[in-house]
Amino acid sequence: LRYDLKISFYDAAFGKETEIEVPKVLICEVCHGTGATPGTYPNQCPNCKGTGQVTRSQGFFTISTTCGKCHGEGKVIPNPCKECRGYGKVRKSKKIQIKIPPGVDNGSKLRIRGEGEEGEMGGSPGDLFVFIYVEPHDFFTRDGDNIVCQIPISFTQAALGAEIEVPTLNGEKIIKISKGTESGEIFKIKGEGFPKLRSYGRGDQIVQV
Repeated sequence: LRYDLKISFYDAAFGKETEIEVPKVLICEVCHGTGATPGTYPNQCPNCKGTGQVTRSQGFFTISTTCGKCHGEGKVIPNPCKECRGYGKVRKSKKIQIKIPPGVDNGSKLRIRGEGEEGEMGGSPGDLFVFIYVEPHDFFTRDGDNIVCQIPISFTQAALGAEIEVPTLNGEKIIKISKGTESGEIFKIKGEGFPKLRSYGRGDQIVQV
């Protein structure tokens, strides 16, 4: 199964635990997947004798086809379960707790084992893949593990130098503007970027004046 999840810029940076509701096919809780009314059981198909196929001879050839009465199941249900109407499964929504790791980006994919659709014929259930979409931020943009922002300064601050406050994901930080700074110049705040998703450390914050 696939589930698309939209998160904020801050949630992508710091991670988040959240609950999602996924529509999926589940084993019927009334009949426990048998498809029969509780207390009754499916019967062997009288048409194919439980094989799911019927054979007929045509000259020198023997042809096998899917049984039309049981549709290949090999069994028939005389008293179908009222909850699932004999299918043994029902479509419902299931609430699932997931943990989004810090540092995810657009297109990041989380795999939750065993939370996909129920397997056929008693097989294991599939997996759930959660695709992440990060909402844009009004002030910050992302470049890999770095965070980029632009800060306006006055002509006097650029010419004489100054100390200015810069917003970061962790609050205000002070950076020093050197004398003679020109428009478009870059300053770096170490370790104020996104966590590196598959390694240690964090990116930096790039400040363009």
